[in-house]
Amino acid sequence: MSFYRLIHEDPGKIKGQIVSIIGGGGKSALLQKIGRELVKENLRVILTSTTKFQPFPQTGFVLVKDGRDFSIELKTLLSELKLAQVAKDYYEHDRFIGVSIPVVQELSRFADVVLIEADGSRQRSLKTHKESEPVIPPFSTTVVIICGCDVVGEPLNEKTVHRAELFSKKWELPFGATLTPEIICKELLSPLSYFRNVPLRSAVRLFINKADSNPIGGKLLAEHLMRKCEHRVFLGSLREHTLTLVNRPLQEA
Repeated sequence: MSFYRLIHEDPGKIKGQIVSIIGGGGKSALLQKIGRELVKENLRVILTSTTKFQPFPQTGFVLVKDGRDFSIELKTLLSELKLAQVAKDYYEHDRFIGVSIPVVQELSRFADVVLIEADGSRQRSLKTHKESEPVIPPFSTTVVIICGCDVVGEPLNEKTVHRAELFSKKWELPFGATLTPEIICKELLSPLSYFRNVPLRSAVRLFINKADSNPIGGKLLAEHLMRKCEHRVFLGSLREHTLTLVNRPLQEA
């Protein structure tokens, strides 16, 4: 199954969408994979971020710093490659500063699809959010929430959870406590975390990644999510190129 099916089975229905990807455990890899798949479907795709991010390999980029006119450069890149990444400026030699929400809206005029990395997780598969996060544009048509199931059954600490101290206080769990499917599910569906800035009209997809590293934990987490929400839940592995829809909500059946 192509990973663009997280958004919609029909690539034609993805045209015109603004998609925000949040969470941890494979955001950047998922963004790139979906982008390249959609290019093969003859769609022009912009990859960008509302947070700091690393440049994507083998992808041309355009900087929009200081209000410069980037339109000709971006149009040329999309015409030649059908894929471009856009950033505000360099943050460090190997990182970019993400663009503002008004710029995201402007970018939608140039491409068929805009894919946004709208969250940061410091390479962790699970995180909890501050009040200002995640930075999801309010006009996003689809929000994909990703979580790596390699954390299921692991102890709560700084290596497994981004902002582990905040996570500990929120759920009244001591450091070292087991990250069960139940508590991970609560975090993923929390209106004070992952769902804080999800637009009411956005379609929401939940993707449990890294099923190859913890198949039992992934299955248990998927079962909890299916019982607790009405959104589509997917289980798979970016590394193994697998993706399975594990439920279809009644309203979509």
